[in-house]
Amino acid sequence: ADAWNNYSTWEKANPSPQTGDPTGFLGNVHEGLLAYREIYVNSTAAPVNSGERQYPYPEGSIIVKESYANQAAHAAKETPELTIMVKLRTGSSPETSDWEYIMGADGMNRGTGTSGLASFCHGCHTAAATTDFTFSTAAFYSQRR
Repeated sequence: ADAWNNYSTWEKANPSPQTGDPTGFLGNVHEGLLAYREIYVNSTAAPVNSGERQYPYPEGSIIVKESYANQAAHAAKETPELTIMVKLRTGSSPETSDWEYIMGADGMNRGTGTSGLASFCHGCHTAAATTDFTFSTAAFYSQRR
């Protein structure tokens, strides 16, 4: 079983569904501008995400983003697109600051190092370098109120 199989029981990072382009870097990824997104963090990532612990995220941190095509899909809880970030052991993927990027719940499409997926994902996530390459932190939501 993949380490994120029970992600829906984890702490939610976003107080309400995220829609539009709150980061300014979204473009058409994560189902685009009309999408509704929910972000979950495992117990390893939660203290950093909430601001109780300093960056970077420790090894074993997992962040799961559900993306639904639109509000109706979110309301119906249709099967979402999942994108996942896993913090690896220090030094295992210096090109991505030790993040592994995963597309899809089955975990088959993974990217680290200089792979195409890793370069694509990390290319946008570099805009969030000060928060260890994550956009949807508790501080991010508190600043948007």
